[in-house]
Amino acid sequence: MSSSDPLIRSDSLSIVTVLCHKISDAARFYVGTLDFNIKCDEEINGERFVVATPPNLVEFTPTASLRFREAKTERDKRAVGNQAGDGIFLQIETDCWRQVYEKIKTMGTKILDKEPRKGMDYQAITVLDSLGNKVVIIEKTTTTLGKVFTKDIGH
Repeated sequence: MSSSDPLIRSDSLSIVTVLCHKISDAARFYVGTLDFNIKCDEEINGERFVVATPPNLVEFTPTASLRFREAKTERDKRAVGNQAGDGIFLQIETDCWRQVYEKIKTMGTKILDKEPRKGMDYQAITVLDSLGNKVVIIEKTTTTLGKVFTKDIGH
């Protein structure tokens, strides 16, 4: 170990790229419906760089941000709304389940479940984001912290 290596290594996922035809398409769901915050919106090397983070982010916990990137190539364009194929693209945990669920219904987001899936200590739904990707919204409680994803992986 060199003198510049940390004593305890702490890796985290930083940014997930969301391909979109227009950045406003991605922002409609993640910023408009889920209340993500735009943290960066600037042009870098001729490309618009937009990064959004979850609301009520506690900065000391590892988290990933979303980067909205406009599809340029034909391959990129085919991937819009199909980021994970037929699987779940993102899982978003929230500790204000009722508020998020009601807003999703109010905003007209396509919900793939007839009713929320319920476990002993959480609720979850699978929705389509404004691009067509499957996203699981799952309730985070003190009893599920850090292990919710192992209980519900959507459909």
